[in-house]
Amino acid sequence: MIIRLLHQTDLFRPYSDPDDHWDLACVYALAVSGQLELGGVLVDFPPDDPKLPGLSPDVTGIAQLSYLTGLPTHMAVGSSVPYTHDRASLAALPRRDRAGAEFLLDYLRDSEGPAYISIVGSCRDLAIAAKLDPDLFRNKCAGIYLNAGTGHPDVAKQGGIEYNVGLNAAAYAATFHIPCPIYWMPCFETKRDDEDYAERKVERYGTFYRFKQSDVLTKLSPVLQSYFTYSLEARTDARYLQPLLAPQSDFSSWYTLRAHRDMWCTAGFFHMVSQAVDKAGKIIPSSSADDAVFGFRPVEIKCDPNGVTTWTNGGAESNRFLFEVKDTDSYASAMTVAMATLLGNIR
Repeated sequence: MIIRLLHQTDLFRPYSDPDDHWDLACVYALAVSGQLELGGVLVDFPPDDPKLPGLSPDVTGIAQLSYLTGLPTHMAVGSSVPYTHDRASLAALPRRDRAGAEFLLDYLRDSEGPAYISIVGSCRDLAIAAKLDPDLFRNKCAGIYLNAGTGHPDVAKQGGIEYNVGLNAAAYAATFHIPCPIYWMPCFETKRDDEDYAERKVERYGTFYRFKQSDVLTKLSPVLQSYFTYSLEARTDARYLQPLLAPQSDFSSWYTLRAHRDMWCTAGFFHMVSQAVDKAGKIIPSSSADDAVFGFRPVEIKCDPNGVTTWTNGGAESNRFLFEVKDTDSYASAMTVAMATLLGNIR
């Protein structure tokens, strides 16, 4: 039975970070190759951040990939109101601010087989949904891939609060109480507020890696290159279909090809469909875990209301799992090669 996925993302136009457009393309590539059914895309409500004015949920990016793959996709916009632990307040939210949570709940109700959720932005709508109907998650959710936080085993060395956690720390903390398997994918092992990502190294308990966009873009189909060009160059014109219809006239700019991209979420997409990646970047069955550059270990996790997470090793009965890089030297190059292979499914 094919698995289903609901993908939650802070996908905006103009972008706040275009790694979300790469993630979305990976999700569609898995769907068009028949490895999963995309049950919907849930986009965060834009953050109230004066440094990022004028953001809107990127409906156009979703529409472009829907057109390229021939896969019509449901989407919804998340709540503008932060999550709190008061169930009565959540139940009283206006309809537009309950829409994201109800979208998640309807997705689970409609799923007959394994239903997964990937979180690559705020946990707000997930936490609201789980508070409203925890039994539905217990009975229907096969797993949540949670891309957020810092994973150093010594909490004193974790550093600052990671961006996705800071969007709604209470919601992030509440996620660890949801009664279903959780695959925790810390964005970093240690978060340093003044760091230059160009100098950051791959760490054991963090998903971060970096690649040069030309290493992947030049290997993609012309139409998918046009999708990335339109997104990476932050175009806001409404004629989003035209670049896809005439891709030869829409080459990526010199800057787009030259730029590097910071990534976090790729490994979770492979793991969700029982795949892994070896040191050379070959996509392999997850049963060949000894050859994989990443994996998940069972753990016990606690998270305080401020989003500070601690973990210890768990037993075989645990349904909480922590992402782990098994080969820090090969991880970035391997994930880059594997992602290029995956995106080759969109032609």
